[in-house]
Amino acid sequence: MNGPVRVKTLKIDDRDVSGREDETILQVARQHGIYIPTLCFLEGLTPIGACRLCLVEVKGVSRLLPACVTRVEEGMEVYT
Repeated sequence: MNGPVRVKTLKIDDRDVSGREDETILQVARQHGIYIPTLCFLEGLTPIGACRLCLVEVKGVSRLLPACVTRVEEGMEVYT
């Protein structure tokens, strides 16, 4: 049996937002009205991160990450 899904707080473009730990940066951004462009992402299908159009910068990470497949983490700072 799985435990409860935890809520994570993070910043996207200096805005405080929150999302469930099983959500991606893209999902949380959309829930809060923050636009991140996509090409290969289709709601209801498993994201694959192939087109790389949704790349974002995450503070403390040395490379860009695809927002459609990167899960949110507590305290994460994301820049679109």
